[in-house]
Amino acid sequence: MKLRDIITEVPLPGDWDSSAYTKEKSFASRVRYATARAKKIGTGSSRVAFEIEYKGRPTILKIAKNKKGMAQNEYEIQMLGDWYVKGLNITIPIIDSDEIDEDNPTWLHTEKADKMTPTVFKSHMGGLGGQAGYDLENFIKWSVGRRKDPPNDMSKEEAQKLLEDNKTLYALMDFAGNFDIVVGDLARRSNWGLYKGKPVLVDVGGSSEVLQTYYQ
Repeated sequence: MKLRDIITEVPLPGDWDSSAYTKEKSFASRVRYATARAKKIGTGSSRVAFEIEYKGRPTILKIAKNKKGMAQNEYEIQMLGDWYVKGLNITIPIIDSDEIDEDNPTWLHTEKADKMTPTVFKSHMGGLGGQAGYDLENFIKWSVGRRKDPPNDMSKEEAQKLLEDNKTLYALMDFAGNFDIVVGDLARRSNWGLYKGKPVLVDVGGSSEVLQTYYQ
């Protein structure tokens, strides 16, 4: 399915032109076109997120601003479509993505998750997630053997019990241990949301390759 098919299916303004998202168009023109016609809910150095209605519900369309954004889109599409990752039940469901050039996807379309307050986030993470997420990041690193001791003066026995009792933390250990994903991104509250009442990652576009190529 191509973006033009989504435009046909989604009840967007009547003057929304599917040709605005062909390969010949610039990054800036794609973003400008969407900005004029959809609600922008987030922007970063590489991608812009818009809320669009799809089959009567709000969903998210992420559009790349540059090559870095396309690299993040490509990796995120891989992760959200991977059967093993899906089985962990901690990622937002993907609806569709750019198939014109799968190695340089300009956009991807996902379900929408609700934001989490700091208190709700910590409740799902077994009390971790404070200190800008550093304690959660260090816990994940400990769980996959990248750190000798767990954070917050927690004993290894306490940390192991927390890991076994908390399904989300256990899934994060599985994810970080088996895939090339930047652990710091997994611990950042802004990368999480609630989908059907469950915590899910809404941004998994950060691999070490993307980090090394575009951020360092």
